[in-house]
Amino acid sequence: MATVRSSLSHEERTAQEPREARLEPVTVSRIDAVNNTIRLIRLSAMKPDHSLKFLPGQWLDVFIPSLPKAGGFTITSTPSDQGKPTSQRPAYFELAIQKSTNPPAQWLWKPESEILNEQIIVRTGGSFVWPPPGLDVTGIEQVVLVAGGVGINPLISIFAYLMSLSNRPKKVRFVYGSKVEEGPIKESRILFLTRLMDLIKKQGDGSVQLDLFLTGTSQKEIDAATGLPQHVRLGRIEKDDLEAAIGGDRSVRQATVAYVCGPPAMTDQFVGYLSTRDGMDKRKVLCEKWW
Repeated sequence: MATVRSSLSHEERTAQEPREARLEPVTVSRIDAVNNTIRLIRLSAMKPDHSLKFLPGQWLDVFIPSLPKAGGFTITSTPSDQGKPTSQRPAYFELAIQKSTNPPAQWLWKPESEILNEQIIVRTGGSFVWPPPGLDVTGIEQVVLVAGGVGINPLISIFAYLMSLSNRPKKVRFVYGSKVEEGPIKESRILFLTRLMDLIKKQGDGSVQLDLFLTGTSQKEIDAATGLPQHVRLGRIEKDDLEAAIGGDRSVRQATVAYVCGPPAMTDQFVGYLSTRDGMDKRKVLCEKWW
């Protein structure tokens, strides 16, 4: 019988991915609730002057002493967020943890009082990163980021890092599909939406666009909501939306890199579609699947 991918542990699924040799001891230094099912967790370096090495888009092997297998969680902060580490502000990794039956996630969803200041061990890894492995970024004019649900996790790190660059590609397009929780729509309760909008607002030059797709709600509720981005649509991301994101100019497509992260079925469909578009280079359509 073939092994079912979803039954494999994080380390088994990512056995062929690059990893740092170094193990980092960190402490759970901060916990913030996004909504009823997702919390942000900050893991700070033990030494106040110690920097943490990683690339935008990478994940962590998370070793919790009481558990036999490591968990895998994407880093949602960027290397530049660290600044110069000090005793008051040590270097850190930020993770977005969704409630699940996965034992490492369950541990990270324990009451704050039980895990704050607890020490765990982590290790960075992964190749779904910026800059794209093996590609010369000097010829890239457009980056298209496509996220489904918590698939936004590596993409928010890549996007935030791109926004910090003075020589980033001319166009950046973020296509984000998310399910809305019950009740009135609040941008702060849609994972990283506020961060996305703040980063775009700081650019102010029209070179960056966010297209938001919401499910689990109605058009009436979307129309009544405040604080949402300009381009919001009810429903899932469709192929026509991908077509609009990459644009119709063949020369631009040839200079485009696309990143896709979300549920396996969505990711496979979108990668297959984008890879066959006229002008698109298959090597420049990158993906990551996490569940």
